[in-house]
Amino acid sequence: MCPFLQWLRNMQPAYQAHLAGLFFIAIFMLAVLAFPAFKGTHQGLLFLASLAFAIGFSIWCWPTAKKVWEHPVGRALIVILHLFVLLFAAILARNVVASALGLPPQDFDVSVSFIALVFYIPAWSMVVSILVGIFAFFLYFIGLLIGAFNRPFKEIAKLFGHAAGALAICIYSSSVFDFANKNEKSLHPLVRWVALFGDFQSAEAYPGVGATERVRLHENGVISVATVENNTVVIRVRKYEQ
Repeated sequence: MCPFLQWLRNMQPAYQAHLAGLFFIAIFMLAVLAFPAFKGTHQGLLFLASLAFAIGFSIWCWPTAKKVWEHPVGRALIVILHLFVLLFAAILARNVVASALGLPPQDFDVSVSFIALVFYIPAWSMVVSILVGIFAFFLYFIGLLIGAFNRPFKEIAKLFGHAAGALAICIYSSSVFDFANKNEKSLHPLVRWVALFGDFQSAEAYPGVGATERVRLHENGVISVATVENNTVVIRVRKYEQ
């Protein structure tokens, strides 16, 4: 077997992925010089490079993450982080519901709960982006620090490779949250339909409410009524009158 292939075969999978990332970066640089107008190709090569580094970082981190989960303290920290993510998702959901309905979100528990589930992954992506981004900065700093002490280039290259993978995951995660945030208004029709069936109720025995109306009572004598017009949920607000 060729010595290079044997060396590559004996390399740990994480560093094989990093090497693949370097390969795609080299191809990207050649493509920029040879074919400067092929922007789509350039972006595709950069994506493959970042993906390779991200895979390498994930492989490298997995044994440590597994040990953290198996340790009681580590598991408790992860559970606390999970609760924080749920709280963050609920905050995002309340803002979306308020924007979609134009009414106080605390009066629409079902809608807020449903949208919180929708925002569960974007909320996690934001938290992961922050944590992994901090870790990427830490790895870069350690790499520069040991470089100042003339440590072997191999050690520095490994740290920089892991840092590049962490940075790629940071960017991917933040992109998920950014996509959800920018397309928040596309959820407004869904919020109204969920509110119609989950939060608005018939109350024909209640004074001042029509037999076919689906209503929600609010503070200060305000009542909102949801109706379906042209396959669209329309919400109107009026003062409650007996």
